[in-house]
Amino acid sequence: MEALTLVAVALALLHLGFPLAYYAYLRARWLGRPWSVRRDPSYRPRVTVIIPTYNEAEPIESKLDDLARQDYPRELLRWNLKVLAAS
Repeated sequence: MEALTLVAVALALLHLGFPLAYYAYLRARWLGRPWSVRRDPSYRPRVTVIIPTYNEAEPIESKLDDLARQDYPRELLRWNLKVLAAS
């Protein structure tokens, strides 16, 4: 029983100790540095709306009207908004 307990403790220390040591290494070596990521304020992502429906002809019209009333910039909706209605 003594050997089995030692193996269990060794595996537990290995299982918990290695990730903690790796985190400590990363924190000391890499996480303290400033990132060189620059944010582009003019970037607007593409928007894809997927509306899964099944025999819902009436509600789909109100859903599309709701999408048209969104406050996303209109000049970007024309090029970046994709509406995919699947039945």
